[in-house]
Amino acid sequence: MNRKHYTLPALLSTLLVTGMFNTASGQYIIKEANKQATLYNYAAAIPLYKKAYKKKETVEAARGLADGYRLLKEYPEAASWYEKLVAMPEHTAADELHYAGILINNEKYAAAKEVLNGYLGKTPGDKLAESMRAGCDSAVKWVAAPVRGDMENLKLNSEWSDWSTAFRNGKVIFASDRPYDSLRRDALFNNSNIKRKYYGYTGNSYLHLYESDGLDSGHLKAMARNVNGDYHSADASYTADGKTLYYAVTDLAKKRGSLLGKETPYTLNVEIRTQQWNENKGTWQQLPAFPFNEIFNYSVGDPFISADGKTIYFAADYGDKGNGGADIYYSTLDANGQWQAPVNMGPAINSAGNDRSPMFDSTGAFYFSTDGRPGLGGLDIFRATKVNDVWEARNMGVPVNSAQDDFAPAYNGTNTMYFSSNRTGGKGSDDLYRFTPAKILVFSLEGKAIDKKTKSPLGDAQISLRNKATSTVVNVNTDSEGNFHFALDSLSAYGLDGEKALFRPDLGVAVTTNGLTESEVLHRDLYLEKIEVAPVVNKPKDPVPVKGIGAPRKIDLAGQFNPQNIYFDLGKADVRPDAAKELDKLINLMKENPEWKVDMSFHTDSRSNDAYNLKLSQRRAASTLAYFLSKGIDKKRLTAKGYGETRLINRCANGVNCTEAEHQANRRTEFVIFER
Repeated sequence: MNRKHYTLPALLSTLLVTGMFNTASGQYIIKEANKQATLYNYAAAIPLYKKAYKKKETVEAARGLADGYRLLKEYPEAASWYEKLVAMPEHTAADELHYAGILINNEKYAAAKEVLNGYLGKTPGDKLAESMRAGCDSAVKWVAAPVRGDMENLKLNSEWSDWSTAFRNGKVIFASDRPYDSLRRDALFNNSNIKRKYYGYTGNSYLHLYESDGLDSGHLKAMARNVNGDYHSADASYTADGKTLYYAVTDLAKKRGSLLGKETPYTLNVEIRTQQWNENKGTWQQLPAFPFNEIFNYSVGDPFISADGKTIYFAADYGDKGNGGADIYYSTLDANGQWQAPVNMGPAINSAGNDRSPMFDSTGAFYFSTDGRPGLGGLDIFRATKVNDVWEARNMGVPVNSAQDDFAPAYNGTNTMYFSSNRTGGKGSDDLYRFTPAKILVFSLEGKAIDKKTKSPLGDAQISLRNKATSTVVNVNTDSEGNFHFALDSLSAYGLDGEKALFRPDLGVAVTTNGLTESEVLHRDLYLEKIEVAPVVNKPKDPVPVKGIGAPRKIDLAGQFNPQNIYFDLGKADVRPDAAKELDKLINLMKENPEWKVDMSFHTDSRSNDAYNLKLSQRRAASTLAYFLSKGIDKKRLTAKGYGETRLINRCANGVNCTEAEHQANRRTEFVIFER
């Protein structure tokens, strides 16, 4: 069925298709086909258009077939006929837009984008077309990264159209156009040729509301006759107490100036009805109609009533009053129990397309379906939350959304979403589905860097967290209170390090989220021991001549100290024992020569992230400086700086394929010893 609006062609004679068309002219057949299409009898119109096209391949017949299949949601057939249609010189830009939409429904996003580019070249600035084109790009990403969870096609579904889930007192309520044999006959309309048993648009029964004790069809029954009329009933919504029902209907009504039995057609649009549960009688009783129904002019449907019954949300196509097609509105009850003028929910929700199926969950999040925002095709379901008092809507992605129509979201007090879709692979035209997202576990790590002796917090300590599986390292500095914080992945093991100048590091503290089944904030404190600086003891030296004032003289320590022996473990900054032995040689020389000063620079190769390499070299500089200070060397005699990969000595920059030996040449520590 057409979910933009389910309309009813009323008070007209239904043309019977007989063998007379085998000899009739193609033009006469086209006329009769157009008449049936005007009356929304697409099931009858399509065979007529086929006869006409067979007689003569006209753009009118091709468009009738393409549009008919599109409106019946038969996407492969529609694509075939639109392909023929747009190949005809007489086709219109609107035909191209419909063709692009059908290609999207068939998941042919690249082809649809090409058609949309051509269409926008003819009609630049078309918001709906621009949204469709953006959706072609987004859809590919959503399909590649579906939301994890369990999807289920409900056992309530039939080979017909089943949709619009609601819940009341443990029962499941939905709409279906499955055969309905208990329709009454009213003598008042015996002279009308409107078909009581089926809807000409689809050739199926009219929609009626059904209720079941569970999610299978074992205890399924149609709702009472005073709820289900002779024509459409769908989209049930209940107040929290289950005593008031709002739903959408079409019903037979006489338009002023029209006579029964005449062939002048007119459309009866969707309207909202209200029923109140009578506890004493155990039946539903109809309340006054929603005052903003406009059955002869506009469709007003998709009602959603708030839990307290004081606000109703609905979709309406009020012509030029809205943003495009159907828009979402709300109305509130005043102190006298009267519904106030509808308020449009505005461009943060409504689009240039059709915006439908409003619904709130228990957290205040707003859900709706639309074909006017970038999506996978047809109607997509969006979730909106308020940020700084402004709605922000987000596509719910795959698998909730598909290339076809996904609509009528509903919740039943859990995180399981019920919705309807005519996606491929279902049991019927529209099916009822439910999706339960996989449980998302959120972990984080917090702690303090603490002076091991005094137990006081250590600000500006360098904290590193390394993922043992990926070797990814994240670095932070503690705040003035010694606090640090990391976000953690699920099912991962980490090593936690803490370092600070003049303190011995706390390294390799184990952190893991493996085996955790609930979200959790883990806590680990790091204890760093302060290095006690030994007093300076200089070895007496023979007097030396007084040197003149001038530039400092560099000291060549060849044979006495080899900086090439200063190594660090991969991704680490602490001084290794073998490196410490080499550094001790220089420290002893500095003690013997108190006029010496040392400038140290630390370099990495170009592999890994630039920022990471810079921080790593700076940490190594700080660690080495701390080692010199711990051995009694005055800080005034030392400078140490990390340069990362900013001073490469060969060609091995980012992206250049080099040997390990070439990279090793860049991973160096340089010492410049000079005398003043």
